[in-house]
Amino acid sequence: MRSLLVLLAALFVFPQFAYAQTPPAGMFENVTLGQPMADLHATLGDPVRVLSSDGNTIWRYISNGNGTFIDVLVRNNVAVSVTLLSRFDTARYADPKGIAFGMTPDQVRAKLGPASREATNADDGSLDLWYYALPYAWIYEFHSAKLDFIQLVAAPNLVHSFKPGPATTPNDGTSLANAIWIRPSNFATNALWIDTYLLSNECGNGGHWKNMSSKFIADSANNDPFAITVIHASCTAADTERDIYFDTHGTRGPGSSAPPSPLP
Repeated sequence: MRSLLVLLAALFVFPQFAYAQTPPAGMFENVTLGQPMADLHATLGDPVRVLSSDGNTIWRYISNGNGTFIDVLVRNNVAVSVTLLSRFDTARYADPKGIAFGMTPDQVRAKLGPASREATNADDGSLDLWYYALPYAWIYEFHSAKLDFIQLVAAPNLVHSFKPGPATTPNDGTSLANAIWIRPSNFATNALWIDTYLLSNECGNGGHWKNMSSKFIADSANNDPFAITVIHASCTAADTERDIYFDTHGTRGPGSSAPPSPLP
């Protein structure tokens, strides 16, 4: 969970700065630092997985044709860091500055100039290039000299100024009322998203969920035959089965940011 480690490191390496008013918004992949997770939940839906470590929580999304993960580090129910990382070696991504996965450190320096700070991580030998845009920093991380990790972080005193957001918990799919929102919803995205969810979420002793069968529940009031996808799953490491409900409203048309009226 590199994004947790890098954010904690940021507590010690940010230069001192001061601001007299709210600084310009730090935004990456449509997530603004300091944004309440309740707003993000309504826009992006539910994460494909929730990760926790040492009291920190990450909401993980899949994006960019499902080739990347977007990790949002959450504190006090607001976003305090956003990380984009590749799901597989061939994942393609380029940010608005033209920085693309697979670039070498020298290629990034050629586009952005000398880094504000460089550091080699002791745990895996990866290289971090930091570029300050105070009160934020962009971190580019390289494994085997290839970029596969981009993170936006805020300086600690800015993070401390973020107002706590309303309590927000992702839906867990245990019932129709708690169906997991997939946004945007379409046939290709839904299939990949559900497969990733089943593989990513553990059960038993190191197992994961396996799709045994599926069915749709229609929302007749909204003429949506694919409103809810129900997966009957079994655990690969335990004698456990369960139904997992996914909210897939809008599969045949533009995705919506929140479920419409309740199903009949």
